[in-house]
Amino acid sequence: MKSENQKFQLRPYTIAELSDIYGVSKKTFRKWLDPFQNEIGIRNGFFYSVKQVQVIIDKLGVPTMLDLDEAA
Repeated sequence: MKSENQKFQLRPYTIAELSDIYGVSKKTFRKWLDPFQNEIGIRNGFFYSVKQVQVIIDKLGVPTMLDLDEAA
């Protein structure tokens, strides 16, 4: 079980990691990203860059499991 206030480090993430953070399947997470693909851009290999992760957080909101005080 996930801790409610896990520390979030702004770094490159895979779809699997991000979908786990948001608590949804990879398929659902990809559907959530579809409307923002132009703003997010193309992944570098399997990873979204730090800038892309920031755009994703800006668009989808902060996952409830994150403690933003620790992320800053």
